[in-house]
Amino acid sequence: MTFERPQKGNPHKLTMNQHTFPSASIDRFANEKGAVQVLRKASDKVFHARPADRIFCAQRVWDQQAEGGFMKDIEDAFQALVSVILDDPAFRLGRQHFTVINEFYCLWNIRAQWKKNERLADPSIGSAPEVIGLRHHYTKDEQELLEAEGIGYIRPDLTISSRSLVAPSIRLNLSDAVRAMSGETWQLLQAVEGEFVVPDNFFKWLFVPLSPTVCLCAHPELNPSTLHRDGVAVINRLAIEASIDYYFARDLDHCPK
Repeated sequence: MTFERPQKGNPHKLTMNQHTFPSASIDRFANEKGAVQVLRKASDKVFHARPADRIFCAQRVWDQQAEGGFMKDIEDAFQALVSVILDDPAFRLGRQHFTVINEFYCLWNIRAQWKKNERLADPSIGSAPEVIGLRHHYTKDEQELLEAEGIGYIRPDLTISSRSLVAPSIRLNLSDAVRAMSGETWQLLQAVEGEFVVPDNFFKWLFVPLSPTVCLCAHPELNPSTLHRDGVAVINRLAIEASIDYYFARDLDHCPK
């Protein structure tokens, strides 16, 4: 099932390629040419991709209000925290940071699950005879303007976009997931040998790779905070196992498995 494309030129600047793992996070793994190395599991194909590449994105699965609203707020708070972490080698995580990390971790994984199911989603929901009629039949341009402004609408054929239902579903899933993680305590892991792999989701394990050599972890049994090659390999194997479609790194040859 293809996604609903906007008008030619996308005049209302609706986001088509919706990142599950943010482009700013992917960019921290980019090589000197601005790309990461990706392995696609189904084919074992290895290739380079820039952070904006389609492989990292769902295509218009949730609506613009979610993309530019609560999702952006979560991403912005997380990116600000990561910048501080990576800029200050002596930085110590405190309890005030855990909610920021929990929200991002849950959002990343929930969006990855929706991306996995995007081909099964019907871009329109509902269909019925026009028994009462609509006061106004919104044009394509009006529909896109309403979405850009965060306003719901019914199409002339009495359907609504699946995006308008996916967004509140994600928000409810996110609320439940964050609540379930309220007691988690995150720590920083530093690789002194080797580099981390980034999966397309880390749903089974509580890790968030931040850079080729820094990773967030909520598994207290993993000590010390500095990891040699064998410790990095353990996390990379978990990442590869967790990934649905692909995983990436700055250079996969530098990632012990």
